[in-house]
Amino acid sequence: MTEVYHERLKSPIPRSELDRRTAEIQKAMKEANIDCILAQNISQYLGGCNRYITDTTAEINYPQSSILPSEGEVRYIACSGPPLDLYPPSHLLRIGKPLAAAPYFSTFNYTNDWEGIMFVKWAKENNVKRIGVPGFEMLNWNYYDYIVKNMPNVEIIDVSSMFDEIRAVKSKDEIKFLKNSAQVLDKVMAYVPAIAQPGVKEYEIRSKLMQLVADLGGDEMIVTMGSVSEDEKLVLYPSFFQNRTLKLGDKLYIKLECSGPGAMFTTLGRAFSIGCEPSDEMLKELEEVLKAQKILVGLLKVEANPKEIYNKYNEYLKENGYEVETSNFAYGLGYDHIERPSIQSEETMALKDNMCMAVNTSTLSEEKAMFLADTFLLTSEGPEKLTNTKQIIFRT
Repeated sequence: MTEVYHERLKSPIPRSELDRRTAEIQKAMKEANIDCILAQNISQYLGGCNRYITDTTAEINYPQSSILPSEGEVRYIACSGPPLDLYPPSHLLRIGKPLAAAPYFSTFNYTNDWEGIMFVKWAKENNVKRIGVPGFEMLNWNYYDYIVKNMPNVEIIDVSSMFDEIRAVKSKDEIKFLKNSAQVLDKVMAYVPAIAQPGVKEYEIRSKLMQLVADLGGDEMIVTMGSVSEDEKLVLYPSFFQNRTLKLGDKLYIKLECSGPGAMFTTLGRAFSIGCEPSDEMLKELEEVLKAQKILVGLLKVEANPKEIYNKYNEYLKENGYEVETSNFAYGLGYDHIERPSIQSEETMALKDNMCMAVNTSTLSEEKAMFLADTFLLTSEGPEKLTNTKQIIFRT
């Protein structure tokens, strides 16, 4: 039977998918003897643990908590003002019975323990002894402190790795949403040649691209870019520094890290030549970064060890005269715009079938720089590129 959604829900995750996630997590909880999962967050961009459980997320620093017991349905605590209904309204939540709401804010220090009070009351009533917290570093300090002081015999456990192992492997439903997200980025990037003209400021380009993402059903948008004159080395900047005015002959790189309908993140980055054909030097730089991406993607095999990939790829970069990668250049995508696994020397999670990865390739030296970004789905036959924008230097 086809699920019928409330008209106010935009691209909701199917109930069957939410039930699958709950079952997977509760199975792992029982094996680890954990009584409940407590997921708290205040951000959309890195609020994936909360969204994974509930298909809703915190917004603009309004905290929320999701509580998943080892048996039964999800409970929900929300930051809300009068009338004290939950935000989102309880009739729109496709989760278990809402627990509580109160107008607590990080800017009101006298409300620092309110969220903890509501959770501890529930935990005591349900005889909770072991609490698992995914995304432990996102749990507000005052929240943690209140639980520890008022439930001294309760054990609080970081279950981030357990949680990440489950959500890193995407289901058929999640893959469908990821592919839709990648298509959104392809459509948005196609507008850049018309928008990025001489005389336009970088922030004007960003604002138009963010509007396009929203118009196509996306919710979260991160736009990184850098523009320089033809004889300068490309450098990328976050939004606070995107004030430069484009000039004829400039080089421009834009990277989109945005969620599409259903809130799954993908990434896409391309270079542009402003108002004229790209120079021979720029075309050569593209050729080099395409070769580097091919090398890196070829290493992203199911069951591969991220540390070994990190070392082999950096060997390639060093041998070819490029700066080695020390940033977070290849990593998982989902409800968070950066999630595990990451291709870093400290990562312990092996690559698996149906993981989604952002691949940000850069060929940097003292004299020059070029960038490229695409989204790949790992499969037993090899990585499948989800973003389909041509890998060329676009003339605007």
